[in-house]
Amino acid sequence: MDYSICLATTGAGLWTSHDGGKSWILSHCDNPKYPYELCVRAITASPDGSGTVWATIDSERGEDILAQSIDRGETYQYVGVPAPGRQVLSLAVDPHASQTILAGTRPGGVFRSTDGGVTWTELPVGVSPECSIGATRVTAIRYTDVPGEIWVSVEIDGLYHSTDGGGSWRRFEVSGGKVLLGEGEIWKDERHADIHDVVAGRSADGRRSVFVATPIGFFASDDDNQTWRCTRYPVDDTYESSLFYTRSLHANAADPSVLVVGVGRRPPDHGSLGGIHRSEDGGLTWRPVSPVLRSVVWKIAGHPHDANVLAAVTLFGQVATTTDGGSSWQLSEREFGEIRGVAVVGS
Repeated sequence: MDYSICLATTGAGLWTSHDGGKSWILSHCDNPKYPYELCVRAITASPDGSGTVWATIDSERGEDILAQSIDRGETYQYVGVPAPGRQVLSLAVDPHASQTILAGTRPGGVFRSTDGGVTWTELPVGVSPECSIGATRVTAIRYTDVPGEIWVSVEIDGLYHSTDGGGSWRRFEVSGGKVLLGEGEIWKDERHADIHDVVAGRSADGRRSVFVATPIGFFASDDDNQTWRCTRYPVDDTYESSLFYTRSLHANAADPSVLVVGVGRRPPDHGSLGGIHRSEDGGLTWRPVSPVLRSVVWKIAGHPHDANVLAAVTLFGQVATTTDGGSSWQLSEREFGEIRGVAVVGS
């Protein structure tokens, strides 16, 4: 196969598969060097197809270190500390400058390296450090196909958008979410700022759009964040109405109006059921495309050069793959403990 799947687990280290999830190799790191015990919070692949993978690992000093693999995830080498004293929950590599890496932290902040992770500076994003659940956390960082454009999602402090490579930022919240609530659900104003994931894409009629995953469903704006539409997902004999807690998003690189979302029950039941939905019209309509899974789908990653190849992971250890752009999914026989990240590495 021309790709590998790399996993970031909590307490069980880093893993890689070179055969679509049929078999798995435990990755090794030079520092920290105990592969079975590593807590890995974020992972991403370089979009240039070089086989480079970046991961953040909990160190013995209570801060996350950045490690790099140049062999598609089999071995990792210590590079540096993106944000002293903080956890790093999200990573992104600039598709136009492979040595530029962004790291999103808890408490919320975004740090940038332009030398492959050796030195770092904090960007002036302005994320609030605290929210109703404690420290804010940067859940996703996304570059778009426009050079210099970046989206950042924060739990619980909204969306941040830059068009100049991170030099300046604007903050947004979604809106209109009250219509989504069902019987017995209580509205809180902070729901519009509670963002799990964000991707740029296209509406069904070709307009530039931004798509957002939240605990109460899916949101989209097709008019530069002036107005928002929102929806939950279809219910059938297997996908019950409780599966609206949306944790992950992916837009198809070849047709960015084609989306997949990872859903589950909301906490504290998000470790019980999950699944994947697919839309072919920019999120206007959805259909379930995976079997019902045993926990919320935490992350979804795509191949850097083949829009048909995706991998998704559930919070409690299942790995699903697709080679048809998300129309159908296959489960790996191997399961893990707790998974926090996945990367698909091209060759």
